[in-house]
Amino acid sequence: MAAAQKTRILIFGTGAGGINFYKSCRSRYSVIGFVDNNRQKQGQTLFGKTIHGPHDLSELLFDQIIIASDYYREIHPQLVNELAICASRVSVFHRQLTVFGPFQRLKAHVERLSLAWMCHRPGWLSDGLFHLVFAGQPGTQRFALTWLDEAADYKVQVLRKAQPGGVQGPRYLGREVPKTPIVVPEVALYRFRDGEVCSVSRSVILPQGRLVVERVATAKNADADYSAAQLLYHGNALALARPATQPEHLDKGVLISGGSEVNYYHWVLEILSQLQFLDELPTAFADYPVLMSANSQSIAAIKALIEAIGINRPVVYLQSVASYQVADLLLISAPNNYITNFKGAAYSLANYSFARPEAIRFLRDKARPMAANVARQSLPKRVFLGRKGFLRPYNQAQILARLEPLGFVCVYMEEQDIQHQIAIMANADLIIGPTGAAWTNIIFASPGARALCWMAEEAGAVSCFSNLAAIVGVEMDYLPYQANTSASREIYYKGYAIDAEAIVNWLSQHVRTLPGGVSS
Repeated sequence: MAAAQKTRILIFGTGAGGINFYKSCRSRYSVIGFVDNNRQKQGQTLFGKTIHGPHDLSELLFDQIIIASDYYREIHPQLVNELAICASRVSVFHRQLTVFGPFQRLKAHVERLSLAWMCHRPGWLSDGLFHLVFAGQPGTQRFALTWLDEAADYKVQVLRKAQPGGVQGPRYLGREVPKTPIVVPEVALYRFRDGEVCSVSRSVILPQGRLVVERVATAKNADADYSAAQLLYHGNALALARPATQPEHLDKGVLISGGSEVNYYHWVLEILSQLQFLDELPTAFADYPVLMSANSQSIAAIKALIEAIGINRPVVYLQSVASYQVADLLLISAPNNYITNFKGAAYSLANYSFARPEAIRFLRDKARPMAANVARQSLPKRVFLGRKGFLRPYNQAQILARLEPLGFVCVYMEEQDIQHQIAIMANADLIIGPTGAAWTNIIFASPGARALCWMAEEAGAVSCFSNLAAIVGVEMDYLPYQANTSASREIYYKGYAIDAEAIVNWLSQHVRTLPGGVSS
């Protein structure tokens, strides 16, 4: 009997996601090529496969397109609505993760070890391994890596000194969780000559084979994955990257960017907080324009927040699918930071994120006046943060059936303009919901409010929201659930169930009287 023919697929995305998906799944499929919106990459090859533009799809024979990019929310409608590709022929990469068998997982583990070895330190073995693995990728290069906080040669000015501080980890029910003491890293201005950058990466490719990456200095290097855009993989001493063959050229600018430009949390906490320091730059840089992702103008809430903060200099909007070589580049280290992705297991320690109280006050003071004209009498006092889409699906309808009789109103923050997002949080006495970017708005909540969030126990002490709550004076508790996976990608997408009665029990302990006969 003839062997079944493998599904012919195209992989949409040539960054870290596309490469990781190819390495993990190429044995299950017949990969006929890659697709990318970046015109600088189209016509090149990756693993010996041609990188096509979306306009080529009508001429290609394929069974499925797998989107292996963090921009799947934009790419999916592009393929289905604009290019008229049947939705049944388009899939998103994370849906493939749950079908990995033991062999695929072992193979992926071996490949991660290979990447780690070739980026550990130079030597004949790691050099040979690099040339063997990347023989089919002529654009992939290995660079000497320097962490931004150790790049003293490029530091121009310290804008805020390092200071003693702490991080409030998630306070799971029934557990005492003291603050984790840390040294909050300094905020500094750096200057680079002829640096190649992308809007979505905090890495700078420099001449003479050097690459600088911003890290979360309070976290273990081995646990964090800063790969994005042109940065494919990194160790402590070396990194793999794919510089653009023809990057767009800019004379000068101040790069305001972060590790993600599709996530609301990273936008607000890590990117917009850098705007606080623009007016403190030396006068020699007064005419340097801001270099910022064009996505800032397509996300209504982010656009409005930028307008409220104010930028008193020209802005050059960077396309997320392009690389830019900036002759005179300025970069401000992030005053708040959190590991965007993890290598392997997603288990986090509290100090894997940090926030400067001053930076949170800056954002809060700039944003809260935006809600001044929202009528408070129309807003709920008890807020349930609803979730839509296919990320971490759970028994939301069951939870709501128990909470709505207790006076809770389900709010989908993505449906609200930023003025109402701020007003809803500022007005709420009780806030309940699953972990996710909507909790970023806790920075607008009023002191004394109470909050309950549920999060996968396998994620560990992810402290980005609990720490923000502590800074603004919100009493926030956490309810753990079992995700039954520790893989960072899987835990981000995998569904689960939460115990509705555990939530009601929390309410009965912390709220004096509740509608519906539930009381403390």
